[in-house]
Amino acid sequence: MKIEEGFTIDAPADDVWALLSDPQRVAALLPGAEIKEKIDDTTYAGGIVIKVGPLVAAYSGTVSFLLNEDDRSAVVHAKGQGKAGMGTADMTMNSRVTPLADGRTEVTLDSDVTVSGILAQLGRGMTQVVSKKMLQEFVARLTTALASEAKEAEA
Repeated sequence: MKIEEGFTIDAPADDVWALLSDPQRVAALLPGAEIKEKIDDTTYAGGIVIKVGPLVAAYSGTVSFLLNEDDRSAVVHAKGQGKAGMGTADMTMNSRVTPLADGRTEVTLDSDVTVSGILAQLGRGMTQVVSKKMLQEFVARLTTALASEAKEAEA
């Protein structure tokens, strides 16, 4: 399933890219995600817990970050095995950070997600709703983190 999202944030592109190109910081801002260990320069082991109403699906697996500093783009590939027979999940996401003329930054996300098991049974519509909600929470946390860093830099 293809999911295309994007958002504009009131922060300079350099600051947004610095945060989004750091896997540890991204995981800390993504609801339910955690990185447990670094496997190599681009790959990490971790997990994510996704809540859909009363259903809780927990996955453990790997995520790799391939960064292109020149055009502030990234390819993130995550794959995981659900706990307790929850199925599997595989996601490839292309993202790009673009500075805007007004000093804000646009972030575009293009994802291809495949799930099996209980989440797949909920259907495409529910998966898109959950994805949109997770993105909204991530953007709120990102905004707070960037504002906090800006205040610290001013102090």
